[in-house]
Amino acid sequence: MRKKRRGIPVMVVSGLLAIALSGCGGGSTASESGGDGTSSSQEAGGSAKGPSNKPVELTVYSAPGDSEESWNERFGDPIKKKFPNISFKFINPRNNDAQKLPNLIVSGTTIDLYYESIGGFFVNVPQYNLQYDLTPLIKQNNIDLDSFEPTLIEAMKNNSGGQIWGLPVNNNNMVMYYNKDIFDRFGVAYPKDGMTWDEAIEMSQQFNKTEEGRKYAGLAVSPNHIIRMNPFSLPVVDAKTNKSTFADEKWKTLLQTMFVRPAASEGYKDKIRSLGNKLPYATEFTRTQDLAMYVHQSNLPFIDSTYQTTNFDMVSFPTFKDMPGIGSQAYPTYFAIPANSEHKEEAFQAIQYLVSGEYQMEYSKKGVMPVLKDESYKKVFATETRYTNVNFAAVFRNQFAPIPNKTNYDGIAEGALTSQLIDLSLNNTDLNSVLRKAEEDANNKIETEKAKK
Repeated sequence: MRKKRRGIPVMVVSGLLAIALSGCGGGSTASESGGDGTSSSQEAGGSAKGPSNKPVELTVYSAPGDSEESWNERFGDPIKKKFPNISFKFINPRNNDAQKLPNLIVSGTTIDLYYESIGGFFVNVPQYNLQYDLTPLIKQNNIDLDSFEPTLIEAMKNNSGGQIWGLPVNNNNMVMYYNKDIFDRFGVAYPKDGMTWDEAIEMSQQFNKTEEGRKYAGLAVSPNHIIRMNPFSLPVVDAKTNKSTFADEKWKTLLQTMFVRPAASEGYKDKIRSLGNKLPYATEFTRTQDLAMYVHQSNLPFIDSTYQTTNFDMVSFPTFKDMPGIGSQAYPTYFAIPANSEHKEEAFQAIQYLVSGEYQMEYSKKGVMPVLKDESYKKVFATETRYTNVNFAAVFRNQFAPIPNKTNYDGIAEGALTSQLIDLSLNNTDLNSVLRKAEEDANNKIETEKAKK
């Protein structure tokens, strides 16, 4: 049978990319980290042994659809400064069908560096036979996997059968933002690090009202992100059965906490209706500025310019009282070398630099969450940004929840749940009905999708 994606048989794609994977298993460490965040091989990055110093052009595929300007600023220029012999051909597939993976593969384009966040990495890499085990190169270059945040490496191994298809280069998690002007207007004391969900929700009820004709809301949580990064480490689909997990009672606790209780008052429901039956979100926090607290990813101030004109601060992701200190899951971006790259040594040299102590330290200062676990990288986070009075220590207060295995069907299951959250928040339906319907819809759609393969 043939598996299709955007009209192109994956059998064809697979044939063009069928290159044997390296047989080596999980990586061992060879460098020892010092207490100050450095090591004999510069924390995670050791000295490369195999790359040539001859000029080489590496083809980079940006699965997130970054602009070339953004790529150069964050990754390309630092790599080229370190290795003048390396240049890049950058591919951005956004709004360009010819640049999307299936068409590139059919055209014979070879990719040397592929990067994507965890949400899509473990779907697209194996689907297009891009996987290549980096373990031999990791050993050869003395990269210490123990120097990374552990859940990032564990997630890689758990999703790849023990291999290392890519290394994490940057990270993300969830925090709670708050608008100081709204708190001042209502005379409410600011939130603090270490709050529980019970405390945050109780505080939020003070804002669910209309004042001078303006409707305010107390607390909103990004639906997609809290589902993907939930602190219970719940997968949306069981990787063994390919069935949704919505029968798990913890989903009920999650939805009750994130969507039912914050919207319990009529003032909050009025706000939803005033938005055309939409949950308060980014627009309400930084643009119209009538949302007091907003739980979302920690990198927002550095990718959304509206934070520059918002009097905001942040505190740590609220925790459940029976899970003290456990925050959201991490959401890393992995860099991989596709199996058919002809410049694996040079591509790995670039990745090695991006996970080095030198790079991680400099970009942590610029507000890029480091992947190395030593405290020295966390202490300098965002110190060289425009934000001088923001509590960025909140980003690192909690422990990461473990990352569950990903499946090809996570998006289907996630959609089956998020599509019902507005009705749930408006009390048009109940939790049991939402989860039962989400389970049924997700499983039916998964079976339909499997039948196409």
